[in-house]
Amino acid sequence: MVSLDVIQRDIVPLYLDPVPTKETLRVWLKDVPCFKSNPTARRGGGPAYYSRSHIEKFLRSRTLGQ
Repeated sequence: MVSLDVIQRDIVPLYLDPVPTKETLRVWLKDVPCFKSNPTARRGGGPAYYSRSHIEKFLRSRTLGQ
């Protein structure tokens, strides 16, 4: 599981240049399954963690599909 910071710093640069902002990544990843450290919190209630494999699959489909 990786946070949005790790996604932006370590994963996205392998697929995209320039790297999108965190706000853009949040919009893109809204349909990607994630784990919230506090599941009862509303948006902004704590960090969300994503599966690295889901993120990489999403980015491959986004970059290869265009």
